[in-house]
Amino acid sequence: MRNTIFFGNGLNRISKKSVSWSDLLDKLKAKKQFSNKSLPNTMVYERIFMEKHKPKTNQRADELKIKETIAEAMKSQGSNELFELLATMDFDNYLTTNYDYAFELALDIDANQLSTEDIYSLRRKREYVSSNGTKLLWNIHGEINHPKSIMLGLDHYCGSVSKIDSYVKGKYKHSVKGEIKAVSPMVEKLNTNQFCYTSWVDLFFSSNVHIIGFSLDYSETDIWWLLNKRARFATDGLVNNKVYFYTNDTDEEKHGLLKSFGVEVIVKEVENNDYIGMYRTAINSMLSI
Repeated sequence: MRNTIFFGNGLNRISKKSVSWSDLLDKLKAKKQFSNKSLPNTMVYERIFMEKHKPKTNQRADELKIKETIAEAMKSQGSNELFELLATMDFDNYLTTNYDYAFELALDIDANQLSTEDIYSLRRKREYVSSNGTKLLWNIHGEINHPKSIMLGLDHYCGSVSKIDSYVKGKYKHSVKGEIKAVSPMVEKLNTNQFCYTSWVDLFFSSNVHIIGFSLDYSETDIWWLLNKRARFATDGLVNNKVYFYTNDTDEEKHGLLKSFGVEVIVKEVENNDYIGMYRTAINSMLSI
């Protein structure tokens, strides 16, 4: 079975030009700073938007300005040795919730943009072709070159879950060169083992998914929804792939929830504050699974 890498902002944090979420959100707040220790990022974003948006003004234009600020801040995000390690691995598909192109910098290959999506990111992917083969990067929460696609607020997350639900049920439609295309229900794909890979969603059911550098905060409703849906299909004996969650966190409640969803939790300890070493050990262990 093929393997898929799913990486989050944790890998970015060891870069010299790392952009932290707290700094980014504080920048978006501008003069209207407020405490948000107990608020998930989705709610922080919505408060920022609502306080910036003025009645009877163009809501989409106001929100685009905020997302353009995010995109501009993320342009400084550099790559690092962990992305270089991932780039050398024999994997075809890479999923990320990051908006930046740190992984692309490690590949050092010009990308072919394969998605025509404007706002949502079910099909958003970039192709990298070299003499060593082809790699696909799926920016599942949007990308900085297309600020409208950047997903951070509750409104966008809920819209994304609706799209994923439609895709899984086989009701999702999209246009290719003016022709309307449909997809088969996930149950049918699982029964026949025939996946179209129109979306990254298929990879959660047809490949072994290795999740790393991603805290899987409870605000990540799209991923939690998908893991739950996969677990429900598994109770009917339809699912054969594996999902692995690599972490240095010892949150027993989250681990228990993930295990109930059929996710294997692999804890890697950080010794002497060596996060690079921890991530290297985790990445290398993927090869032996």
